[in-house]
Amino acid sequence: MGVYRDRSIISFVDLKSPRDPGYFISQIYRGGLEGIISFQLDFTKVETVFPNSAVPIAGLIEYYKMNGIVFDIIGLTEIVDYTGILNSIVPQSHDELISMNVLNRIFKFSNSNEVHWIVNGFIKAFEKSDVFEKGVLQGLQWCINESMDNVLLHSGQEVGYVMAQIHKTSKHVALTVFDSGQGIYNSLRASPHRPRHAIDALTLSLQERVTRDRNIGQGNGMFGLRRVIEFNEGRLALTSHSASYLIQGREARTFDKIPFPSRDRACTTVDIQLDYGREVSIAEALMFDGQSYIPVDMRFEAMEDEHGQIRYCIQSESEGFGTRMAAARARNDIMNLINSHSGVVLLDFEGIELISSSYADEFVGKLVVMFGFVGFNQRFRLVGMSSLVQGIVHRSVAMRLAETFQSGMGSTS
Repeated sequence: MGVYRDRSIISFVDLKSPRDPGYFISQIYRGGLEGIISFQLDFTKVETVFPNSAVPIAGLIEYYKMNGIVFDIIGLTEIVDYTGILNSIVPQSHDELISMNVLNRIFKFSNSNEVHWIVNGFIKAFEKSDVFEKGVLQGLQWCINESMDNVLLHSGQEVGYVMAQIHKTSKHVALTVFDSGQGIYNSLRASPHRPRHAIDALTLSLQERVTRDRNIGQGNGMFGLRRVIEFNEGRLALTSHSASYLIQGREARTFDKIPFPSRDRACTTVDIQLDYGREVSIAEALMFDGQSYIPVDMRFEAMEDEHGQIRYCIQSESEGFGTRMAAARARNDIMNLINSHSGVVLLDFEGIELISSSYADEFVGKLVVMFGFVGFNQRFRLVGMSSLVQGIVHRSVAMRLAETFQSGMGSTS
């Protein structure tokens, strides 16, 4: 068990299991039966934090505080403090999120502007962190938007909580959305669908055209989320009231007798995990009433010129021009753009007076090697270069190609 209690002290062993929130709820409930309304929280052993544990616990702590429970913190690790379990971040602007590291942090949202900022921040961070297979980023954007939008539309609660992570070793992303609202069963029970119990409500919510009110939504959001997960063979755990609906790959299971705070505040957790090394056919996944829905990529639309070329402005897109890390993140961004879209990409160096040789090698040199000299010139154009930047890029690419050629010769000898 990841959470245990000794009188009024609740200790967390780690925050990496989706069962941790249920254990936390149970300990608060049992403590309440003993007359305890003031608890001490000890996080000193926590070295691992996953969204499906941390996000619900962050939301539950705030929920209990609002209902008269007092918490004192007696131990905290650096990772718990950084994640924001005890102090979730409320975004102030789009620019703030674009400029900060948004992964591994819990955000609190209460309106559509904040949802937009957070989703864009997550997608931007994913685009620069690694190369995603075709359709995965679009599928992720759908999943995040729909999960967060449901909080605003259906939870009956003013705020929701969200956190995202990327795990490069296993090539998967993990994301959790939580609210301490009325829960899915309460939301649907007065609708025409009339679920019999909590598991029935979860099952219904993932079907096509199921919504509590057609004037609010068409009921395709969670169905589309489910389809993206299934086509990716990822993982979705939808938990609300006493029930959980788990999709792993293309198999589904249900669980019951899961702790929740109260009948009126039954909470909802959407736990999403996708394999970003596995392609997703968005045209097939997002098919409603026999018609495919392809989301518009607003970023791509803004970059595309009248000739169908993408103009990638390095001055505004890259996080500096001196380090290999900045160059690698820009290169990941470029690869994700061309994985989703065909056509020529203009690498625009306008306004940049100087770059380091390391940056030029990591960004342009490695792209040339990846595509080959001919392939690179078919997909990319280098524009807007000052004479100094042009010279640095030319030398770095020449050295990279020579090194690659020598390595190839050596491997065949």
